[in-house]
Amino acid sequence: MFAAVYSAARCPLGLARRAAIQLRSMASTATSSVQQPKLERSHAPKALTMYKKPFTQRKQFLFSEYEGQFTTSPAVVVVQHHNLSGAELLEYRRDLKLSAQGARLMIVRSKMIKAVLRNTRFANLGSLFTGPTAIVYWREAEAGVEGFDSILAVKQAMDLAKKQKKIILMGAKYGETLLNPNMMKDFVNLPHINQLRAQVLGVIQSPAQQLSSVLQRIPQRLVGVLQQKVDAEGEGKPEEQQSQQ
Repeated sequence: MFAAVYSAARCPLGLARRAAIQLRSMASTATSSVQQPKLERSHAPKALTMYKKPFTQRKQFLFSEYEGQFTTSPAVVVVQHHNLSGAELLEYRRDLKLSAQGARLMIVRSKMIKAVLRNTRFANLGSLFTGPTAIVYWREAEAGVEGFDSILAVKQAMDLAKKQKKIILMGAKYGETLLNPNMMKDFVNLPHINQLRAQVLGVIQSPAQQLSSVLQRIPQRLVGVLQQKVDAEGEGKPEEQQSQQ
């Protein structure tokens, strides 16, 4: 571990990033007693490389990390990033966290994440991971906060992606549903759940209100008819008295 820290302090940014991943994988190994959630698969993932050797600790860590996002996050948005500078990437991460209900951005390795999605219900998402790609996701801690709205969070993440010209929306998964860019636009434009409830309640209550108003009108009409009859009979009586005289 000390060797990794020493190399991170002396190496360029790319190597420092690798050293950081190595440190995280070591920490992950140290806490391996906590089982990470896994995707359901039709076939078990490969345990050995093409050379019949076990995968490196770094690759095992990345595999577990990617798999965890697809099992715990309520939604995962796939984006392409093109020539983002370090400052722009930092700003985009900050905006996601502040303006999209705690969303996080993870730069991913396309081949690795395709291996994660292979033989799962999200396998069709693998075709979206071409070129420099990243995922926007939400941790369980953020998604479990009272007032968290997953649909609104996805919409906010999409709005931020549209503002950044170097970011391209590729697709998403919401729960068990896969969405392409057009479906994402329709999805986020759906009314809020409270608005839908109010509309359904209005549809249910409308016939009852109409029936109630009709029933209320019937006695009023009946009283009106009877009153007209009484008035008509009252006008006829004086004429009969005069004729008898």
